[in-house]
Amino acid sequence: MIDACPHCQEPLNLSDMQKTKVQLALDKLPPGNLLKLGCPHCQKPFELKPDGTLPGQPPPKAVSAPSGPRGAQKTKIAPPPAPDLGWLASGQVMEKEVIEDSPMALILLNKGPGLTTVREAYEDEGFLPVFAESLDDALERIQFTFFAAVVLHSRFETDSLSSNKLHAFMRKMNMIRRRNIHYTLIGPEFTTLYDLQALSNSANLVVNDNEVNQFRIILKKSLHESQKLFGPMAEALVSHGRITSSIWLDIKVKSEQKMKSAVLKDLLEVKM
Repeated sequence: MIDACPHCQEPLNLSDMQKTKVQLALDKLPPGNLLKLGCPHCQKPFELKPDGTLPGQPPPKAVSAPSGPRGAQKTKIAPPPAPDLGWLASGQVMEKEVIEDSPMALILLNKGPGLTTVREAYEDEGFLPVFAESLDDALERIQFTFFAAVVLHSRFETDSLSSNKLHAFMRKMNMIRRRNIHYTLIGPEFTTLYDLQALSNSANLVVNDNEVNQFRIILKKSLHESQKLFGPMAEALVSHGRITSSIWLDIKVKSEQKMKSAVLKDLLEVKM
């Protein structure tokens, strides 16, 4: 298994537990599939073959058995089976492809009506909500998965935001990656849509518990304003090859598509 990013050459510094989980994921890969990971340093994605090597690299050499008497038979290694093409007959897109095409939102809220409201708001904006079981689970996920949005309640497993491990991780994140994430903080200490308070907490949006029931319109407004702020920077970074994609460019494209659809609808109604 590789131990450095193939793009920036920075060491991945995987813990023993993380290496074990990556190996388990490789072992469970269907024939012909690749495991997609992301570099925590340069944000660029890369893929691994089931043997832990990069596509295009030769497989690792098998360890030869101790040399025996001359003429002894060598152990033969069976080639991997051909990919299963049974899914072609159904004409359905594989679930992995659907997930990769959707920007994901990592949500850390305690169960309740507010969680449902937040989930539905992100779904309305085209995000795929992902829920973490704990802060440790969230920290492990965010290191190897590209989340376009992160939502954290200040009381999720902690008594205050200052003692929250995920919040500390977000504040220390590499800025090229951090600017490509819409970070929302929810809690009783926040004033909804107060940009100065959000900035002081390294967030894009703050929402008070009392306004969570209006989260859908609050999120829509915040995404629109953040896109206007970070969109030009994202375009420059993409054009110079610093990043390959950006959530702010995706939001701009979706907004333009919605506008064109609305104009087309109005024209059709006028003609009718």
